[in-house]
Amino acid sequence: MANIKTITSYIFMTLLAAKATSTPFTYNTANDVYSGIVNGIPTANDENDGPPDLHDAVNNILGTNYIGNADLDDRFVSADHFFNGNGSYSIALIGLTASKNNTVGLYQQTTKVELLSYDSFFGIAGDGSAANPYPGSIFDVSGTFGWYIETSGLYSLDTYYSEPSLNNGGWDHMMTFKIPELHGQIRFLEVNGQVQEYSFDNAFLLGFEDLPYGYGQKGTLGDDDYDDMIILVSSTPISVSTPCIVTLMYVALLDLFRRIKVQPLTHRYDTKTLEI
Repeated sequence: MANIKTITSYIFMTLLAAKATSTPFTYNTANDVYSGIVNGIPTANDENDGPPDLHDAVNNILGTNYIGNADLDDRFVSADHFFNGNGSYSIALIGLTASKNNTVGLYQQTTKVELLSYDSFFGIAGDGSAANPYPGSIFDVSGTFGWYIETSGLYSLDTYYSEPSLNNGGWDHMMTFKIPELHGQIRFLEVNGQVQEYSFDNAFLLGFEDLPYGYGQKGTLGDDDYDDMIILVSSTPISVSTPCIVTLMYVALLDLFRRIKVQPLTHRYDTKTLEI
């Protein structure tokens, strides 16, 4: 009975640990300080350094009339650390509010692929028409991947990933919003100097914060606005929350079994044998 109680306690504490680390946003972003609408959905800072804010980017894409980032709450995607690829995809630059030069790309394990670069700029980059196309990039990818932004200034070069655990301090430097209305619609992109049309079948808006924690103001991630580079992508995010929790539980139980001297077991994983 004592062992069962101990196991239950380990599982409970592990789930608490998983929950505690599942929202790596700053206090102001996670607790709706910027919007004043407390609903448990993180809201980025807006109206702090001029357009485009995140809601301005959605207005540009869809022709909506959002007036603040809180209007995007029902579009927010929390499980966005990894995306799934199986073929050819596109990204489009919607806008920037960046005093640094930014490059966006994808990564798979230790491999990074640069997709789109832009110099320091404040404003909307296009409207998706043939006359004013979005700067874009078309790429092939297969399997699970993540996004990164590389930001360079006069004396600095920093890289931030969609996977918060890879970032300094474990902070989340990317927000994702679903844009289902764009399904099947045509937008024009300028890729390598050529204007071409593209249909976004699974459209998501990604907004990046390109400054570190505590930059300029204590307690914020940069300025918490996530609009330093805003892109439209056609790949689908995948949830990894459950596998992460299972892994944490496995590690906790593994430690418990060692403590209570459970008979060693042998498990088969792929082609290797792991001894507990």
